Amino acid sequence: MTQSIRVSSQAGSAQDAGPLRRRSPFLSRLTDVSFLLPAVLLFVVFIAYPILWVVQNSLFTKTREGEHVFAGLGNYADILTNPVFWTVVRNMVLWGVITIPVQMVIGGLLAYFIERHTHGLRGFFRTAFFLPVVTSVSVVSLVWVQIYAPYYGIAQEYLKHLGITLSYSPIGDPSTAIYALIIVNIWQWTGFSMLMYIAGIANMPTEVLDAARVDGARGWRLAFNVIIPMLAPSTKSLLMLGVIGTLQTFPIVHLMTGGGPNRASEVFGTFIFKQSFVLGDTGGGAALSVVVLLIALVLSVLQIVFLGTQQSPSKGDRA
Repeated sequence: MTQSIRVSSQAGSAQDAGPLRRRSPFLSRLTDVSFLLPAVLLFVVFIAYPILWVVQNSLFTKTREGEHVFAGLGNYADILTNPVFWTVVRNMVLWGVITIPVQMVIGGLLAYFIERHTHGLRGFFRTAFFLPVVTSVSVVSLVWVQIYAPYYGIAQEYLKHLGITLSYSPIGDPSTAIYALIIVNIWQWTGFSMLMYIAGIANMPTEVLDAARVDGARGWRLAFNVIIPMLAPSTKSLLMLGVIGTLQTFPIVHLMTGGGPNRASEVFGTFIFKQSFVLGDTGGGAALSVVVLLIALVLSVLQIVFLGTQQSPSKGDRA
C-alpha cells in the first residue's frame, strides 16, 4: 500500500513537472529579459541619454539672438585654447597628486594605530576621525574660512608662535588658494581612507600575522613586508575613488573661493558651472563636460591596465 502511494505521488510529480520542462525557449528568454529590463531602463534614462544629450549640445553654440547654431568642434577648440582650461588642468593634477597619497598614508596610519593600540576607546577614535566625512560641506567651508581668517583665525594663533602674521587669508591669495583648499579636502576625507583601511585590517587572517611575528618580523619590517601588501585591495579602491572624487570636486571650492581669486583655484566643476550657468555658454559647458568624461574614461582604463580588477581572496576563501 505504501509503495503504491509512493509510486503514484512520483507519477503526479512527474506530471506536474512536465509543463515546466516543456516551456518554450521564447518564454524563457522573455523571463530573462524581464529581469534585466529595470536595470537597462535605469541605465538608459539616467546615464546613456544624459551623455548623448550633452554630446549633442556640445556641437551647438548659442547666438546673441538666442538661437542654437551648429558649431561642430568649435566649442572644443575654444575650450582647449582657453588659458583658464589649462589652469584647471594644473589644479586638478595638483589636487589628485597631493590629496590621494596624503589621505591614504594618514588614513592608513590612523587605522593601524586605532586597531592595534586603542582597545576600550576604539569606537571613540573611529567616530572622531570619521566625523568630518559626514559633516555638511557648508559647515566645513564656514569653519575653515574662519580658521584661515587673518589676525584672529585659528591658523594665525599657531603661526604667531613661529613669528608669522597672516595679513590676508590663504584662500585670498592666487598663489596659495588651491593649496589651502587641498588641506581642507585632506582634513575632510582622510577619515574615509581610515575606514577603508580599518576594514582591510579586520579582514587580515591573524595566522599570517602570527607567522610573520614568529619569523621575526617586527615594526616597519612587518608593516612593509606583510601588512601593506595585504592592504593592496583597499589601496586600489582608494586610488580609484580618489581619482573619481578629484574629477568631481565642486562644493568645497564653490563655497570657499568660487574658483578665485582671479580663477586661480578653478576646478572642472566650477569651470563647467560658470561656463554653462553664469556665462550662458551651454555649448561650451557641454563640450567641457565631454572632455572631463573622456579624461575620466582614459584614467579608468589606465587604472584597469596597471592595477587590474582582481581583488585578493577574502578570509573565507583562504580558509
